[in-house]
Amino acid sequence: MKQSIYNIKELEAWLTRAGFGGRDLRRTRRLLFREFTPLSQLPWEDSVKEKFEQEFETSYLTLVARHDSQIDGASKLLFETADGKRIETVILRIHTGRVSLCVSSQVGCTESCHFCATGAMGFFRNLKKEEILDQVLQAGRIIASEGRKLRNIVFMGMGEPLRNYENLSASLKSLLHGGTFQFADKYITVSSLGIPELMIKLAKEFPQVGMALSLNGHTDESRSRVMPINDRYDMALLRQTLEELEQIRQKGIMIEYIMFDGINDSLEAADRVAEYLKGLNVHINLIPLNPDFSNDKSLLPSSREVTDPFQERLRSHGYKVTRRFSLGQDIAAACGQLANKDDISDVEIANKALAGLT
Repeated sequence: MKQSIYNIKELEAWLTRAGFGGRDLRRTRRLLFREFTPLSQLPWEDSVKEKFEQEFETSYLTLVARHDSQIDGASKLLFETADGKRIETVILRIHTGRVSLCVSSQVGCTESCHFCATGAMGFFRNLKKEEILDQVLQAGRIIASEGRKLRNIVFMGMGEPLRNYENLSASLKSLLHGGTFQFADKYITVSSLGIPELMIKLAKEFPQVGMALSLNGHTDESRSRVMPINDRYDMALLRQTLEELEQIRQKGIMIEYIMFDGINDSLEAADRVAEYLKGLNVHINLIPLNPDFSNDKSLLPSSREVTDPFQERLRSHGYKVTRRFSLGQDIAAACGQLANKDDISDVEIANKALAGLT
């Protein structure tokens, strides 16, 4: 059985046996995991490359499709696993030059949020550590080939990351490890729908990794309307969790708030959110409801005439509030749209997006 390229101990041991010294080891790790150099381009003799490929598994995902946005800097990568499952990963090229990668943690999702196309797919299985890391490695090579640098990793793709805690934790350790990717923990964010015990566990294990909570409601009624998980973990429990997280991490948390027309977007709702978060160190990120392929077509995005006053009302309460500009709507790569829709052409997707925005 082949060793994993992500097993740094085995990798270093093999390289040492192959005659690589300390400087060569460090250079090889840098080329593979930080500069995202393909194996074929490593400065090794062909015989070494051949033997390495015989003994190490170097790829766990197959790229079967790539869609590039015609309106912004997003690319959606459709990967297939060894057992034929498909997942999506999104490269986000911000106009400032910063590049982020939105990775998936599950095939489908264990939750059933009414606004999310991934949730409508159902759940198939958790992704292995190697499948999570392979998204980073393969996307990193694309980004590096463009002369860009991957800075941010966000666990906001398909799936609820905390439901796959063991592989999430193992992936984070590799992403942070000095011998592999060596990302700064402040540039990695894990987004959750709100599973208190696992949020606390993550905070204790990785106190400096960014955390985001999808709130999306100002009352239990409004949150349960779009997120069934609230029936199990209500807002009072989440408030207690946020307080505990702040004590553990000694840093703020991102509050993600998708705005739904007539459900959670009134000025009264803004006041309720402000009161709910009072005393906490939070950054509120307002997110537009993106056109999607989920089952509940009654959910509509809030208009600009509503979101602007909502944002200002939260700011008047003293909160830092930003509005997310969703990249990749025309290729179904934006928040809530990931559903392996490779059979839908870019033109059809763009038309659906435009129809949902008018």
